[in-house]
Amino acid sequence: MKKDTSKFKTRAKRERRSDRKIMTKEASLLKYMRESRHLSMRRVAPILGLSEATVNHSENGRRDIDEKLIKSFLKVYGYSYIEFKLMLEGEIEVPEHIRSECVDILNRLAENKLKMVKAFLVTL
Repeated sequence: MKKDTSKFKTRAKRERRSDRKIMTKEASLLKYMRESRHLSMRRVAPILGLSEATVNHSENGRRDIDEKLIKSFLKVYGYSYIEFKLMLEGEIEVPEHIRSECVDILNRLAENKLKMVKAFLVTL
């Protein structure tokens, strides 16, 4: 026997900005900067006067971030806005980018070449 569900009304889900993930260079860079200072989201949030969710959404592309918010993050992380802009423009190399590029190259290498790279790295 079927239940009559006509008396139960469901509301249409309201679309929120946090439902869409739009990863930006700014968000990725803020995450790198926080991690480079060995800070957790839990530790940063109360310093900024924000919730952990706001910090998380800012770093993971689920929240729009403006210049004012970026500057408040940078103040806590100990970076200047000028350094931030230079890193975004590629004028200052971000170490994490170098690491990920090297890992990508290593993943494409044939086994025999990978052994040569390992032998070289061991000598450093």
